[in-house]
Amino acid sequence: MAEHVRALLVLMVLGIGYFYAARGVLSQLVPEATLKRWRNLWVLSTVVLFLSHSILLYFLMLGAILLAYRRREAHVMGLYFVLLFVSPPAPAEIPGLGIVDHLWVLNHYRLLGVVLLLPAALSLLQRTTSARLGSSPVHWMVLGYLFLMSLLAFREGNVTSGLRSVLSLWVDIFLPYYVASRSIRSEDGFKQAMTGYLIAAMILSIVAIFEVLRTWKIYSAVLGALGVHQGMFGGYLMRSGLLRPNASVGNSIVLGYVLVVALGFFFYLKEFVSKPLHRFLGGALLTAGILACLSRGPWVGSAFLVVVLILIGPKSVKRLAGLGLGAVTFFLVLSLLPSGQLLIDMLPVVGTTEQGNVEYRANLLTSALPVIARNLLFGSYDYLDAPELQVMIQGEGIIDVVNTYVSVALYSGLLGLALFVGAFLCALQQLRKGMRISRRYDPRSTLLGRALFATVSAIMLIIYTVSSISAIPVVYWSVLGLSVAYVTLVSEWARKPKEAPVL
Repeated sequence: MAEHVRALLVLMVLGIGYFYAARGVLSQLVPEATLKRWRNLWVLSTVVLFLSHSILLYFLMLGAILLAYRRREAHVMGLYFVLLFVSPPAPAEIPGLGIVDHLWVLNHYRLLGVVLLLPAALSLLQRTTSARLGSSPVHWMVLGYLFLMSLLAFREGNVTSGLRSVLSLWVDIFLPYYVASRSIRSEDGFKQAMTGYLIAAMILSIVAIFEVLRTWKIYSAVLGALGVHQGMFGGYLMRSGLLRPNASVGNSIVLGYVLVVALGFFFYLKEFVSKPLHRFLGGALLTAGILACLSRGPWVGSAFLVVVLILIGPKSVKRLAGLGLGAVTFFLVLSLLPSGQLLIDMLPVVGTTEQGNVEYRANLLTSALPVIARNLLFGSYDYLDAPELQVMIQGEGIIDVVNTYVSVALYSGLLGLALFVGAFLCALQQLRKGMRISRRYDPRSTLLGRALFATVSAIMLIIYTVSSISAIPVVYWSVLGLSVAYVTLVSEWARKPKEAPVL
């Protein structure tokens, strides 16, 4: 049996098994009919991915399937998130029909953007009830960043390449942000969107655990079957003798990042789950998935998320003390276990495993600062050729700019960095404003604001340790959109108290 067929069978067992086991819990979050449709589309999309034997054929078939089903979705972000991690983001060039080399580079994320989000965005733009662009300071930051990056795309002098880059920017950034910020106008909309993401993340968590236990990357074989180089997302990387899993996102750090965001959503959604045991199992599954990623950035990010969530909530001192006591107990138990020291050695600061990665990140910042200073305002497109960065070439022959903020500053200067960071800071400020309003109307919506605030904070920390590759930017632009949607919703309650939820 071919490896990709065996991988498909394993995924069907893991995925369908999850949907079956979690059906009772998930039905408390979304309607049963919606859940069944999501399950069927996840299964169908996965089967098409593994059996199409051509990445372009896969895009055509999945696009046709989604066009047939998208009109049934009242909340398109839920379906978008459910399917976001079905496939690795392997690129495929759309032929240029003899006019140009190629028209565009398509991947799974962009396909979902064009087929699911673009029609929704066009519909939202035509609605008079949709909040206007610019109604939030986050909008100005995102739009300013988009326009700046669009202008910088042409500075290499290649108009065709510049146009392709601009198209990619608006599909990758504007569509997930705009649809998330404008299409969700109720608590039900948030529940469906966040549940869709949680479903996809929990399946990823199960796959991550399986890959570590079996030392087998499930999605690796499908790349070869699709005609894509299997080493595109790296080989079998090990840490302390354990495989670092990729699942469908192509990188263990990205995988951990995706699961940390799901953990933030979980702290809100668990309030709708009736049984404490189910809440515990859901949290345990996400935690196990984050640990299985064997990535320090997401580990620190998840701890930071929990601390922030507690700090901005009630009884923060008491809960922080309990968290600290639990952490000390956890480390004491680890130190007593035979394999506990293995995990401790992988921890940041106190660990000893692969400390060269930590040193590389510190050296990267030191090397990048003079390059940023030479191109202070608008950055440079050929910054990797700078002699200060050439010393950072690794054994693979590449310079890995494992810091999103440094990458943004190098390419677009301090102006681009200010707009990029400004979008996150404005979102945090707006979320604080939204939480103050929601306390007067609905305590549960205040928890939603806290969960989003902690999630955005954790994202800002994690992307300091990794560049914006794979699913990382798609997720954080979507989360910023959800944050704006939350503030818009609670602000409407303040303007129209009759529309506020009844306590």
